[in-house]
Amino acid sequence: MKYEIIGYADTCGAAMLHETENYDEAKSWVVGYVRYDGLKQSGYDEILIKNDLGEPQSAFDNYGWTHY
Repeated sequence: MKYEIIGYADTCGAAMLHETENYDEAKSWVVGYVRYDGLKQSGYDEILIKNDLGEPQSAFDNYGWTHY
């Protein structure tokens, strides 16, 4: 199963940022992406990880992680 990492912002919509082969790799990618300043420099309000069926698995926003 593949996992897509989607960045979402109210001002510009959604964009695919990265794709991985497993969920742990997807979470690690997000952690590296937001490591130094959270979402400040990214310009996104939320980063979502979803599987290739389109089901959300987890999201990272200004409040931290949400797992579905």
